[in-house]
Amino acid sequence: MKKPNYISPGDFSTTFFDGVLRSKEFDDIYFSPLNGEEESNYVFLEGNNLRDRLTINNNFTVGELGFGTGLNFLLTWKLFNDLKLNNTYLDYISIEGYPLPINQINKIYERYPKLVKLWIELKKEMPPLWSGTHRIILNKGRVRLTLIYSDALEALKLSNFSVNAWFLDGFNPNKNKDIWSMDVMQEVYRLTKPSGTFATFSSAGFVRRNLEQAGFNVKKIKGFKFKKEMSIGQKKGKKQHNKIFSKYVIVGGGIAGASIAQALRQRGQSPLVIEKNDKLAQGASGNIAAVQYPRLTTVNTPAGRLSLSCYRFSRNLAKKLGVAINDKSIIFSIPEREAIKHNKLLSQGWPKDLIRKISKEDKLAIANFDFNLNGIVHDHGGTIEPVKFVNNLMPDDIEIIFGKEIHGFTRSTEGWTITLSDKTKIKTEILILTCSDGLRKIKQTSVFNLQYTQGQVTHLDENKFKNIPSTNFSFSGYLTPPVNGIVTVGATFEKNSNERSYITEEASNINLNNIPNEIFRNIFSHNVNLNKLDGRVSMRVSTFDRMPMMGQIEDNLYILSALGARGMIMAPLLGEELASIMRKNISENFIWYV
Repeated sequence: MKKPNYISPGDFSTTFFDGVLRSKEFDDIYFSPLNGEEESNYVFLEGNNLRDRLTINNNFTVGELGFGTGLNFLLTWKLFNDLKLNNTYLDYISIEGYPLPINQINKIYERYPKLVKLWIELKKEMPPLWSGTHRIILNKGRVRLTLIYSDALEALKLSNFSVNAWFLDGFNPNKNKDIWSMDVMQEVYRLTKPSGTFATFSSAGFVRRNLEQAGFNVKKIKGFKFKKEMSIGQKKGKKQHNKIFSKYVIVGGGIAGASIAQALRQRGQSPLVIEKNDKLAQGASGNIAAVQYPRLTTVNTPAGRLSLSCYRFSRNLAKKLGVAINDKSIIFSIPEREAIKHNKLLSQGWPKDLIRKISKEDKLAIANFDFNLNGIVHDHGGTIEPVKFVNNLMPDDIEIIFGKEIHGFTRSTEGWTITLSDKTKIKTEILILTCSDGLRKIKQTSVFNLQYTQGQVTHLDENKFKNIPSTNFSFSGYLTPPVNGIVTVGATFEKNSNERSYITEEASNINLNNIPNEIFRNIFSHNVNLNKLDGRVSMRVSTFDRMPMMGQIEDNLYILSALGARGMIMAPLLGEELASIMRKNISENFIWYV
């Protein structure tokens, strides 16, 4: 049995015979093939009084230990749909150390006609078997499934969410004692809202004692059918009521602003967006093409976990919005420090569909010949169209003010009063800053120690190539396949330079000279003129440790910025996360598994 870690989830042997899926290691079935639906309904949904509680909670969060086949989630989702509730949202957070392959789960739901339609819908969104956090949006944003593929105790310790009801659904406590340990139950209690509940099929003495010592009021009730007993319980305390706001203003119409606007709209809100330019995606989000791939780390770090979670979410979203080119992402082992890192990553046992060694076929896709360069490939990665991404993501039924800058904002009785460049004043309860270079012009954010870096990309007409690359590749820069006939090569990193809006031949030469010689001479046409090329320049802002800024600056003032060159990867999931924080859907500081 392979245990889960930050590189890959765990794996153990299973058998499937006559409708029964069984774990060999724990010698236990996932659920009864005779009455699995009834048992799960009785133990977890009825055990937590879910039907009644969903009708009186606008935002309800279920936590689960043991996703398994997803049966409990599908039943909860079905109940949520059957209740036909208006303005109600369901968050379902499930931790699973040993996720099952899709083909195994498929066999199960062939036997469950009541759930097969929901399973087919969920199956389209299920993530690869990669460690970490995977957010899935269903029911147009009204249902959010967060799968955390990790060791349970590690995931719980790294999490900060608040649960209304827990489904404790690990394997038999006598055979899988770790998930029922005192340490795990203490974390479950910490992450439970006051008056929150749990339910489990187990009535084992040590399980009940651990739950009681963690702080729960525990009692035994009649078990399902022939099972004598099961356990339910509740955390002491009164239910907390958070103030819900309805007026939101987002400053910035790039990928960060669009991501937050979409997330708020899915939660029933209509934010106002203020964009200083005359259309969306005119800053760092405005390039013709961009590349999506994760920044994996050879050791378990918050940066590595965050990058992987954001990558999966953003890449999937780009495909759904029709802005992804059907290619992959190749990163060459240049310079030497990258070669050392790549060799380490390739030796660590990461899933092959996440990262693998470059092949001859990959090289042929770039230059139509096999050259002598090493590298890695992310098959789920690829090229996107950023401007289209932003426009397709931004809701089309919200108000956007174009051509106005904010000159400042002050506290008001409602929250904030914003003054625009034409002296117009706008009042809002919540203000969200997603601008980049504009941060240094705002009093409240000008004190941040940020790095402002100018970057220029170079545009090449595809007729300059004798071999047009069919996939993107990165070196000390990057080169993309053509988008509307234009190949993008980028990008310079001009630290501490004077801000400019014009392109320079010097910057174009830097971009072109970074292309490895083995590739350069085989992709461009003979005697091609590479002078006076077109391009684009924009300002990027980042923190010095390259981690993004997302969260609350002060009461009712929030930020999503400092994304550097990773906005197209980071912003969509962080925008979704920030909306959860602002709407109090999960907790005031809902940072999961980071």
